Amino acid sequence: MTGLAREYGEGLYELARDEDLGLLIFEQLDDICAILKAQPRFIRLLCSRAVERGVRLKIIDDTFGNHVHPYVTNFMKLLVEKEHFDAFLLCAEWFHQRFNDDRGIVEAFVTSAVALNEDELSALRVRLAHISGRQVKLITAVDPSLIGGVRVEMDGRRYDNTIQDRLGRLKRSLTQAL
Repeated sequence: MTGLAREYGEGLYELARDEDLGLLIFEQLDDICAILKAQPRFIRLLCSRAVERGVRLKIIDDTFGNHVHPYVTNFMKLLVEKEHFDAFLLCAEWFHQRFNDDRGIVEAFVTSAVALNEDELSALRVRLAHISGRQVKLITAVDPSLIGGVRVEMDGRRYDNTIQDRLGRLKRSLTQAL
């Protein structure tokens, strides 16, 4: 995380928190990040100095002005004006992290070979809450190459209980034994 992303993301977070708009802006930033990740050329457009700054600001107004809170629109415009729009995703990530930290929430990225059902997700959430001491928000993905089991990344740690990992460990131990 860059210092710039921390500084700008923190500024937006403090404003949102002080105005009791944290959840609204959190959700809107998530939506915008999804759009920008799906359309990376949009980021390049808003960063391009070949496009006049006023045109880039108008693009933000036309695209987001009627759909998100003015704080979010103004934040995006500030990044364009300062020629830092390329840091938007990292600023949003900082905002997201601060929002969750203040609420005692930790995100756990769960990857499994097949989709987990609600009972399995609930049991996993309870177990991870016990490990972390915080409320857990699960973000799930399916990767059939894992063959079976679950991989969790949470708080900078990886918990890997996949068949793929077990086979890798078995291979390493057999190789070392020879």
